[in-house]
Amino acid sequence: MMDNMKIAVICNSYPTRINKNNQIFIKNINDELSKLAVDCNVYYNPIFNYWSDPSSHKNIFANLIKYTFFFMGLVKIIFNIKSYQILNPHGVIFSGFSAIILKSIFKIPVILYIHGGDLNLYPSASPYYQKIYNYTINRSDIIIVNSNDIKNKLLSYTNVNSKIVRVISPGINLDHFFPLPKNKVKKFKKRYHISQDKIILLFVGNAIKRKGLDIFVDALSLLDPNQLNKIEVMFCTNGPELSKIKSKVFKLHLLHSITKYFDKVDQTTLNIFYNMATVFVFPSRDEPLGLVGLEAIASGTPVIGANIGGIPEYINDDNGILFESGNPHDLANVIKKLIDDKSQLIKFTSNLGSQHTKHSIHRSALSLKSLYEIFLK
Repeated sequence: MMDNMKIAVICNSYPTRINKNNQIFIKNINDELSKLAVDCNVYYNPIFNYWSDPSSHKNIFANLIKYTFFFMGLVKIIFNIKSYQILNPHGVIFSGFSAIILKSIFKIPVILYIHGGDLNLYPSASPYYQKIYNYTINRSDIIIVNSNDIKNKLLSYTNVNSKIVRVISPGINLDHFFPLPKNKVKKFKKRYHISQDKIILLFVGNAIKRKGLDIFVDALSLLDPNQLNKIEVMFCTNGPELSKIKSKVFKLHLLHSITKYFDKVDQTTLNIFYNMATVFVFPSRDEPLGLVGLEAIASGTPVIGANIGGIPEYINDDNGILFESGNPHDLANVIKKLIDDKSQLIKFTSNLGSQHTKHSIHRSALSLKSLYEIFLK
């Protein structure tokens, strides 16, 4: 077994003082790897030290600023480059491409992690984008993807060699996400002014089109007053679509009265939110894997998830229900059934199964370290 393994991790966004949730799964897996004697030095875009949410701004001027900072930040890696055994970029465009350029100069192998964002743009992207993408993946030594869905898309869209592709979940920390005692949940509900006896529906994620918060709101608008009176809704979100969502909810007076908004929170508080919820609603239009769904299940909360991307890979009859992605009517029907038949909820909470344990961050870190060791040998 190798000791003192040193990896250079390259990514765009990363948790910072002004935004502690940026790509936090990358920090989590690096922290777990450090427990296994893998030293991960992270090089991320320094713009995130000064601008809390640059990813929400897509205009030419914003992109110019963001990626100027990104490449300036990469200069630091060159001074330490000979101390690294592996370059581990997260994302193909910019991070992965930069790593391949460094590989061509310094002859350091690249293990590329694809989470799905870049790949989902591939089919409709410009030939220039696709050329950079193909150049990067075909010169990577190993490619890690976070779900079978992303693996299948990658093999379908590109001519990459399937032998170098591995599926490894980013992982969830089961020390952070777990069921809380009922008496504690009751106290937390009182603190956050959440009903003790209603069905609590929770959404967690960015308020962007891909996450489908508008689909959830449209589904809620299809419930009758009697059904709405039996539920309460929690939105833990922020992002460019939020003001439009709030405006729509405000016009639906009864829905407005039962909806509470929370900004993004740390993982300890997020575990509390999952525990307060009766059901976690995951309405994404596309989702490479969806760690929040796994976190909810680990916290003891069943999931209503869109049948898209990597979500069906872990939702089963024990821990949730799938609905047709992008279809608010189908989502509304699922919610109505749970409201009108609480025996289904009791069935879920009595046995959520162990699907989430397959995605434990410790297991993921062991798989990564084993891959590093085998590859370096």
